[in-house]
Amino acid sequence: MNIEPNDKTIINSIQNATCMLIGSKGYEKMTIQDIANEVGVNTELIYKYFPDGKFDILKRISHRLTNEMLMLKQPDNIDFNDFPSYMRTIIKNLQQFYKDNSLMVKAMLLDALSDGEIVAESKKMDLKNYEDYKDIANFFVRFNDVKIGSKDPLELLMYWGIMVKGIIFLTIIYPMPVINEEVLTDLMVDLSLTIWRYQKTLQNVR
Repeated sequence: MNIEPNDKTIINSIQNATCMLIGSKGYEKMTIQDIANEVGVNTELIYKYFPDGKFDILKRISHRLTNEMLMLKQPDNIDFNDFPSYMRTIIKNLQQFYKDNSLMVKAMLLDALSDGEIVAESKKMDLKNYEDYKDIANFFVRFNDVKIGSKDPLELLMYWGIMVKGIIFLTIIYPMPVINEEVLTDLMVDLSLTIWRYQKTLQNVR
């Protein structure tokens, strides 16, 4: 689809409304009609941009945010000789995003725990068929001193995502004041370097 500037404005409005409604109503209870009412358009227009409905909107939001937070479109601004610093930056980006959108995150986690609609949709996804995930995995292995050998980069990406999101989600659901956020960041960076088989010593990473 060739997206014109006006299309981008509408798409952004639909995505923003979706995030807001998930936070207030939950993914399960939110409808395309709710989104249309919030944006001030009809449902047909939403389906024009997102033919598969609200999970399609969610996937597109995830794709956009992933590109932004992982800086996939800014390779010229990244030092491929310094994987630890890059990893620290993107983990901090993720921490800040989930903190800023904690209502939406909590609502989605509650929907997921109820084994509802969002779980059923997620189970249909096959990571190996999504070029976006392949791009992320291949981007990570571009860094010098990331030596994964015969390991499948998509599999490592899955393990890495589970680890990072799991820790961040836990701190959102069950805040632990005795644990400093910087300590958690250090932990996630160290675990990330291990998952991605970073070969340099971990000293002077922080």
